[in-house]
Amino acid sequence: MSDILQSEKGSIRKAIRNRRTVRKFKSDPVSKEVVLELLEDAVYAPNHKLTEPWRFVYVGTESGKQKHADNLDKALQEIKPDRSEEQIKKFRDHIMSVPAFLFVILKEDENERVRNDDFAAVSCLIQNLQLLAWEKGIGMVWKSGQVLYNRTLQQLMGLDSNERFAAILQLGYPAEIPKVQTRTPAKRLLTELS
Repeated sequence: MSDILQSEKGSIRKAIRNRRTVRKFKSDPVSKEVVLELLEDAVYAPNHKLTEPWRFVYVGTESGKQKHADNLDKALQEIKPDRSEEQIKKFRDHIMSVPAFLFVILKEDENERVRNDDFAAVSCLIQNLQLLAWEKGIGMVWKSGQVLYNRTLQQLMGLDSNERFAAILQLGYPAEIPKVQTRTPAKRLLTELS
């Protein structure tokens, strides 16, 4: 058993240290089947009381990306009404160039403690997904921001009143892998209570 754990530790460590946020993708598609395969393992994230507070919407077809761009445009008209035609076109071109999107939707419990636990679980699931995807040569960027809280976008995407977006993930095979960004050594951040 310990031999199995030792061999797994090395690959997990490598995946954690080598994974990058990828923003430039090749045009190769990332199929719904591949994403589903990744999600089948990613859902084994730590999850207090197994509330499983997540669901997903995959967007990978040309028509799906067109609808996604339309939905985001409607939300952004409310958030940034002064965008120029050039900005709108650049935005839409970008959406169409991304091979696939995955909306991660969080069910929000009425209890604040449960809500916080559930968001932590969804974040763990997303990290699992990123590491599993990296192992298959797929990169992604985890998008957040004001648009995720826009009620118009939530309604257009069919979210229930007790749901919100945890993330919009852009997925694809990397055209470019960013360089390593240095991290603060943990020894500078660790204190001991004695």
